[in-house]
Amino acid sequence: MSTGSYDFTGYEVLVIGGTRGEGHTIATAFARSGASVTVTGTMMLRALYDTDLSAFDYESVNLARQESIDNLVGVIGHIDVLVLAASCNLPFGLPASEQAFVAEAARSGLLGPTFLTTRMRLKLSQSPALGGGCVINTGAVATWLELSSTPEAAQAQLVESTVRAGEQWSGLGVRVNTVLQRHRSVLPRQYAPVAASSHGSRLSGDTLVRTQRMSEAVAESTLFLASSAASRITGQTLRLS
Repeated sequence: MSTGSYDFTGYEVLVIGGTRGEGHTIATAFARSGASVTVTGTMMLRALYDTDLSAFDYESVNLARQESIDNLVGVIGHIDVLVLAASCNLPFGLPASEQAFVAEAARSGLLGPTFLTTRMRLKLSQSPALGGGCVINTGAVATWLELSSTPEAAQAQLVESTVRAGEQWSGLGVRVNTVLQRHRSVLPRQYAPVAASSHGSRLSGDTLVRTQRMSEAVAESTLFLASSAASRITGQTLRLS
């Protein structure tokens, strides 16, 4: 992975959902660029993950519970960059009434990524980084809004909330931006393309490569938005396709 010429030495970065997938790619990119990185997951211990988390500090958090978010805010000291990359994964078999409560609370900003960001606002405002503290949403934030909306409407709502937060938080010295992948529908397995021949490249393998490259593109965009080069950028959404 190329991280360009970014130097985040001295930065404290918190990646929510940095234990796997896109979040882990982002956390790794920051660490390779000199930042001190803390990642979060839902498990109590980092040893329970198959992913190598040795380069990071680790904290457990459940974004569907206010007390868990408050506990995380309490243990985090200085912070320069907050990256939100944790998708919404509610427990299987959760009663419909409780799921509806979580959906409404997430939409209203009383749970989930928005609530965490609000609780972190004061600490972010104290960052000495050029341009101030920085919040970067990824497409994972939209999955919380999808609890009560379509994927397309959830992404639109995320874009709108990024604009509002960018305007409202600029006076506090905090920038808020978003990196979004273009939404794609997923074909059922029975319609997935198969290999053309035993000697040719597998299309499914190509899809995996594209997914990996997209994660790296999201990471590159995240590092740019957190860098001094983007110190005047706030309230914006970068769309990747």
